[in-house]
Amino acid sequence: MRQRMNLFPFKKSTSVRAGGLLLLIFFNWLLVVSCQTPESLTASRIKALEKGLLRAVYLKGQRPEKLRLIDRMDFYKVPGVSLAVMDKYQIEWLKTYGYKEIIHYKKLTPETAFQTGELSQPVAATSVMRLIENKKLRLDDDVGPTYQEVAFAGRKIKPREKFSMTIASLLSHQAGFYPWISPGYPLRTAIPDLAQVLRGESPATNFFSFRGFDQEGGVRFSDFNYVLLQLYVESKIGQKLEEITRTEILNPLGLKNTFYGLPANQEIALGHDRQGPEIEGGFYQYPEAAARGLWSNPAEYLKFMVNLLDSARTGKPGLISADLARKMLSPQAPGIGFGFRLEGEREHFKIYMKGKTTGYRAAILIYPALGQGVVIMTNSDNGWILIDEILRGLSAIYDWPDFKPEEKPLYRLDPSIYQQYCGRYEVNENYFLDVSNEDYYLIVHPTGQSPTKFYVETQTIFFSVDPFIRIKFNLDEQGKVTGLVLWQEDYEIRAKKIS
Repeated sequence: MRQRMNLFPFKKSTSVRAGGLLLLIFFNWLLVVSCQTPESLTASRIKALEKGLLRAVYLKGQRPEKLRLIDRMDFYKVPGVSLAVMDKYQIEWLKTYGYKEIIHYKKLTPETAFQTGELSQPVAATSVMRLIENKKLRLDDDVGPTYQEVAFAGRKIKPREKFSMTIASLLSHQAGFYPWISPGYPLRTAIPDLAQVLRGESPATNFFSFRGFDQEGGVRFSDFNYVLLQLYVESKIGQKLEEITRTEILNPLGLKNTFYGLPANQEIALGHDRQGPEIEGGFYQYPEAAARGLWSNPAEYLKFMVNLLDSARTGKPGLISADLARKMLSPQAPGIGFGFRLEGEREHFKIYMKGKTTGYRAAILIYPALGQGVVIMTNSDNGWILIDEILRGLSAIYDWPDFKPEEKPLYRLDPSIYQQYCGRYEVNENYFLDVSNEDYYLIVHPTGQSPTKFYVETQTIFFSVDPFIRIKFNLDEQGKVTGLVLWQEDYEIRAKKIS
């Protein structure tokens, strides 16, 4: 009599039993994966991010620790975070965490608008491209005469030669202007017009819009490029940038909470400083609208980005033609397209920009080849540090090629070297850094804050893990310590050693 075949003969041998068990586990896993819906996959990704933020560095011999998003918001004193994530060239999910402000604790919603800083420039650039497509402007329009007429009006010293600048060179930060970022203006203060900004004339608080002729043709990121671009376009078209953008970009896409200028009936988040309090008036004004004055939310901004990407990828016209969309998203010079900062090559090619205004930080990261990316906005001057941890968490979940925690080796120095760094460092008359030594690391104790451990990176540079901060000690020609420089994301302070 023929024996019946047993597919899983657990009783015959332990090795076969183990193999059968593994096979059963595999089939169960396959069943779970095959039954997972897009909705459940998205839900698991959201949950993984909420419990999976990653610090910038970790010490050798340890593993990167996964951190809760709400805990890191509290740690960095960031009241609110809003993000929208893209997968397969469409918005996969969006979510908000925290509050618009911390006086009445009004919760954020997906519609809440934030100031976006440099993320204003792609929207302004796309508005210009729409005008170019409609033959109202050209990329090679000479903007030099406008700059010469406006910037040097009323000045005794006139330029010796004509300026050569085009719309294309302004869009790609190749017009030669010295680096400058608008600081903004508090509410209820005098606001300059664009001509006064270019001239460095009161009530503008900036210097004159100098150009470095030795750098002409190279990339220099400066808000002056988009100030001049805005002034030229408005004078040429006879409309304000706000009106142009509303007609050319916002209304066609149905973006009701994205706008230039002051908020009207839109729901907004208020800005907060590094210590946590709300900034005076809730936000600053930016007359340099094309450079830094856009309000938006991640959902609407990502919708704008998806439209451009679809046009460039499929060849079908969206807001602008596929040809112009591809030009915007292609390098016009190292690291820059028309309105966009660009990095990497092939599958590592990405659109990566970070926006900054007083009280707000934002970022956009898009991998066109992967069809994935994210827009993140916060209402805090500490926002970028948190955003970086979110990006590292998303990178682990979506397997992106960048934004990985860095392993830091542990070094030891001669004890005498640690001792020479110990003492008190003065930032200002009310703020000091007290440095002491324990074992193979330094302890830095800022006025009114908790002490932090700093580990050796080089003989003069030390770093902390949480938060990630780097300190460089300055020495004179005799090797005596004179002071230090501290860096944390976009923040730098200098201190003089006084004891």
